[in-house]
Amino acid sequence: MASTAIRVEAQTHATLREWSEEQDKTIGQIVAELVEGQRRARFWRQVRDDYARLQADPAAWQAYRDEVTFFEGGSMDGLEHEEPYYTPEEEEEIRAYARSQGW
Repeated sequence: MASTAIRVEAQTHATLREWSEEQDKTIGQIVAELVEGQRRARFWRQVRDDYARLQADPAAWQAYRDEVTFFEGGSMDGLEHEEPYYTPEEEEEIRAYARSQGW
């Protein structure tokens, strides 16, 4: 894997080294996990901001709610007479496996 150096404050480096020793990981792995955590946090912050913006517009919010209701209501429409995905034998095999795993 290609790598590069980054400059950090001495205290930051000391903290990273401490964490890497505690978790038996390289500093690079710790930094990668921190970056991934920040990426996820930014994503969910943007999702919350987008929902807040949508809710601030009553017409847009109602249109969104109507669309969600439409799709939720039709998710099983017309499937009541469909063949099951698994045969009864396959379902029992799945259940037996789950029991053997303690599920």
